[in-house]
Amino acid sequence: MAKINVPEPLFIERLKKALVDGLGTAGIDAEVETEPVQLTKLYRVSVIAWGFKHMPPSERQDFTWKIAGNTLDREEQLRISMIVTLTPDELDTRWTDDEKVQNEIECLERVI
Repeated sequence: MAKINVPEPLFIERLKKALVDGLGTAGIDAEVETEPVQLTKLYRVSVIAWGFKHMPPSERQDFTWKIAGNTLDREEQLRISMIVTLTPDELDTRWTDDEKVQNEIECLERVI
């Protein structure tokens, strides 16, 4: 069966931009990805950033949810099932040190 590509709702586009911009203001270059939760109107959000390395998970969550709260209205916030905040290391522990350095360089090149 063919998969139908449905465009993201505007609130998701606003949230992605706000997270990238807000974290960027704090010196954290982030990659934000979203995916719909099947059979619901909810969305999962993942925020991947090397800048999270020295932040405890609770601080990452507070920071990202504060940005979400300042960007989305209450009804839109209720459509976010979760925001996962990880470093690339935490996302994939199989990377070699050389791959981690290369990925960091690629992240920086996208920003520049």
